[in-house]
Amino acid sequence: MITIQGFAKLCGCTTQTLRYYDRTGILKPARVDEWTGYRYYEEEQALQFVKIKNLQQADFSIEEIRDLLPGDDDLLAAALDRKIREQREKLERMEKIHRSYLREKMDIQNVITLLGRFMEGQINNPGLWKEFGLEGEKDAELRARAQDTLVSWLADLRDASAELDQQMDRQVVDEIMKMLEDGNSEGKNLVFSKDAEENGAGNPIPADAQQVFERSGWQHVSEWIRDLPEMCGGKQDYFLFRVREDSPVAAAGFPTVLLAVMDALYGAAQGGITCKVERSDDGANHFALLEK
Repeated sequence: MITIQGFAKLCGCTTQTLRYYDRTGILKPARVDEWTGYRYYEEEQALQFVKIKNLQQADFSIEEIRDLLPGDDDLLAAALDRKIREQREKLERMEKIHRSYLREKMDIQNVITLLGRFMEGQINNPGLWKEFGLEGEKDAELRARAQDTLVSWLADLRDASAELDQQMDRQVVDEIMKMLEDGNSEGKNLVFSKDAEENGAGNPIPADAQQVFERSGWQHVSEWIRDLPEMCGGKQDYFLFRVREDSPVAAAGFPTVLLAVMDALYGAAQGGITCKVERSDDGANHFALLEK
């Protein structure tokens, strides 16, 4: 018999490793001196150590090693073959996840880039500012305030890249990419939404919302936007547009600019306004403000 120090040198390990194997029960010393507590090993136990070390290096758990140790070399070889297959399958899954992650991350980054360009386009779109009657010199301060709001949202959008990377699923990315590729970033195809979500406007208008303001037959939003009643604090406001297809209100990005203008004109919080745009069925433009 040899001491634990001698056995550790024979096996090329530390005495701490041998004590750990002793505690877990996979390699106990041949004898422990009852007076001194010294551990002693048989030289033949080095073969058991080699088996344990190789199983550990092959990623077997202590529990698995404990079950395999009583078996012969054929059992050990079969276990190693299974472990190799498992590791190959795991590696294939990891490679697939890696490829999918890189593809989806690139898609999301493209979406963020396109959305950023789209919002920049709205900031510099004179047609939309004219629709709100904010194109003149006298309204330069209000226009600048609304533009500052849009710039702030654009910065938030860019900062949200990491969060979008974690939260946006493949279906959402595909839908946004299709809308933008179809020309929605130019305001061509995203004209009328079936519900508020499709127009980026939040939840549909509740059936019990109360109408507090209405205008019909107008050509431009500027004709009535300064006549809106004061927004009631603590309530959700719903902007319902029914417009002709050629109205600037039908352009993609109108709800976003509307929120910025309302913030500039009335200090209305963007989170308290929902905008819904529908096709007019009588060839005229209509607007209603509802609250709940």
